[in-house]
Amino acid sequence: MSAPAAGGPTELWLVENGTLTTDALSAAQVARLRAEFGRAVVVRPSWQAGAVELAARDLIGVIAFGGDAAGGLRLHIQPKTPLANLFFMLTYAYELPDFRGAESPLATADDLFAFLVDIFVKRVDRLVRDGIARGYVESDDDPAFLRGRLRPMEHLRRSATRPGRFPQQLNEFTADLPENRILKFTLWRLARAGPGDDALRRRLRRTLSAFSEVSLAAVTPADCERVVYTRLNESYRTPVNLARLFLQHLSLEGHAGGTPFMSYLLPMAKVFEAFVGRYLRDSYRGHPRLRVELQRPIALDEEARVAGRPDIVLYRNGQPWAILDTKYKLFDDAPNDTDRNQMYAYCGAMGVRRAVLVYADAAPVDYVVRLRGGAGPVTLAAQSLALDGALAEFQARCADWAASVGLAHDSPPPAPA
Repeated sequence: MSAPAAGGPTELWLVENGTLTTDALSAAQVARLRAEFGRAVVVRPSWQAGAVELAARDLIGVIAFGGDAAGGLRLHIQPKTPLANLFFMLTYAYELPDFRGAESPLATADDLFAFLVDIFVKRVDRLVRDGIARGYVESDDDPAFLRGRLRPMEHLRRSATRPGRFPQQLNEFTADLPENRILKFTLWRLARAGPGDDALRRRLRRTLSAFSEVSLAAVTPADCERVVYTRLNESYRTPVNLARLFLQHLSLEGHAGGTPFMSYLLPMAKVFEAFVGRYLRDSYRGHPRLRVELQRPIALDEEARVAGRPDIVLYRNGQPWAILDTKYKLFDDAPNDTDRNQMYAYCGAMGVRRAVLVYADAAPVDYVVRLRGGAGPVTLAAQSLALDGALAEFQARCADWAASVGLAHDSPPPAPA
């Protein structure tokens, strides 16, 4: 459907892996979607005169270009998974435990991107009210006066070429810390992205102004993962993890000139993989015999030239016991050759005799086969973890599934908080 506001951009809504036939797009918009957003949506001819068919892939979020003026476009790709369930998955996939205690206020028609921006701004505003973190930062300088600890050897070495300068080591008490740079850069990017709500844009700009003493420097998701938390900055953990969620999936281009565009697209296959792995890891945390390891790199050949990275490895009594891999697709009678052979290779490389493929399928899956080969027999099972239903039902289903994994000789772990 479409809802072009008077003088504003055309608004279209599409469902993940669904199709939409529309005559609301101009030729230029069609060309732009085909050229720049093919990974998210396929544009096909339609039998309807003057219309095209949009077919979404398994990325969800929003694509916007052309600004808020007439001729602009905002294309919303909504998930098949109920939004409350998806948000629960995100709290594990992006390590946001603060939001697991209560049902998400997301409604069916809500804009997921705007919702995430809103809770990010609220969390950062809370930090600002309490006072943003400050600390001592060590730096080197050589001004014409002595403020810090003199570096004598450097002073002697430079005295002939830079007389009157004092190389020294300074300790400054400052707010220009890595965690504040992460929040400032993320706020700046979000303010440029322009969520489709004037009030939210104003809040972003206001919150950004509170970081005036902090350097505006580009940061990456890896920078978020390198933050070291102590009792002094523990309150930054959730805002920084939210920042990582934006930095990984938010694209901005063309704002310095030309026609700007913004996209915020979550790859559901990656979200499902991260959710299953981290949910299972948290379920077995503290278990006396079982533990879970995620994304462990392994060598598939004797010369260590062919690398692999299983999604999930379940250890029992310190030894790898089962390998799990997620598949964000429906189960079709049997695993395909690629999935089956990959799991057999992983098991052979790690000396494991059990593999499980976990499908995001609402239909029950009960499949077990015993694979033979030179590396020894491997039991390959397929299971489903349905993502539909009410949130309480979904949470109970996840807890039951986690309790059933690898418990041939172990008691069930407690459900994660």
